Amino acid sequence: MAIYRLSEMVRMRREALGMTQDELIEIPDGVGTQDNVICSTDTLRRIEKGRITRVKNEVFKKIMMRFGVLPERIYSSIFVMDSKALNLKAEIHVHICRNEFKQAEKKLERLETMMMPDNPRNQQYLMGQRATLAYKQGELAAEKYLEILLDALRLTVPMLDEIDIAKWPFNENEIDILSNVGNAYSNIDKMDIELEFLLKLKENVERKYMDVAHYVVWHMRALSGLSQMMCITKKYGESLEYCKIGLEECKRWNILGSVFNFLYDIAWSREQQIKEDALMIEQSVNGQELSVKKERAFCKKQLVQAYYLSLAQGDLRGAQRVRKLYEKFYPGEVKLP
Repeated sequence: MAIYRLSEMVRMRREALGMTQDELIEIPDGVGTQDNVICSTDTLRRIEKGRITRVKNEVFKKIMMRFGVLPERIYSSIFVMDSKALNLKAEIHVHICRNEFKQAEKKLERLETMMMPDNPRNQQYLMGQRATLAYKQGELAAEKYLEILLDALRLTVPMLDEIDIAKWPFNENEIDILSNVGNAYSNIDKMDIELEFLLKLKENVERKYMDVAHYVVWHMRALSGLSQMMCITKKYGESLEYCKIGLEECKRWNILGSVFNFLYDIAWSREQQIKEDALMIEQSVNGQELSVKKERAFCKKQLVQAYYLSLAQGDLRGAQRVRKLYEKFYPGEVKLP
């Protein structure tokens, strides 16, 4: 099954660059009536409408070159000489998520030996992963981390500073790097830039130019980032709304994904609302006490569920984060194991 829809990849790039269909198919240095166009306008129109799903390799390469990107038929995140390398890549991702940095570094070294040398996508992947490992281990400042990530993106998207990221189709590795860009912004005190970035990333993913499996994962990242940011900026109602959307998506597609993060943010936001009496307006004293009791019981349940879900996913760091919040909110309750 293809990860990306050819029609969306072509149309989105063309529109992001402000090109008409006639401008896209024109080859500036072409000569003669046949050499100065890539294909007919009708063919391009049919490609963008999804009526043509298989394009001649020569035509595809010329279209990609007009966009200024790598003319690759398959939008792989890395190019390798051994299929086992893709399993190794997945293992590295798990190690990083679990803060198992030494294991990740060793496997990254092994993976590099399986990669096709001097390939821009491979260089991009290695830059991003090494920077992330250094950043997570405190060896790289957030500003420098952000700089390296953006440079890595420019290897495959040279016009990055000119395009609207909400309208540009990205491949798997580029989305991973963009997610880390959002994390970097959150640590350099640029909340306004981070919010704009996360909203654009959410809009990008919701264009659904990828298959369902990738759409759900990437959508969860954007929603989780926005939810956490709303918590930090005390916009608890907006955080709860993002959490609601995220949980509905996870339920719809039957995945765990970021469920425990959403449950964490729900408990945090609703506890803060209790403190601010946002839920107790115009209620009697007895009514307030009952509402608070019910509300806190609900929040406690959310955190307990989040704790066991994070353990089930092997995210010990996430479980520790949930337990810390649980003990802060409910110090007199039975401790989580």
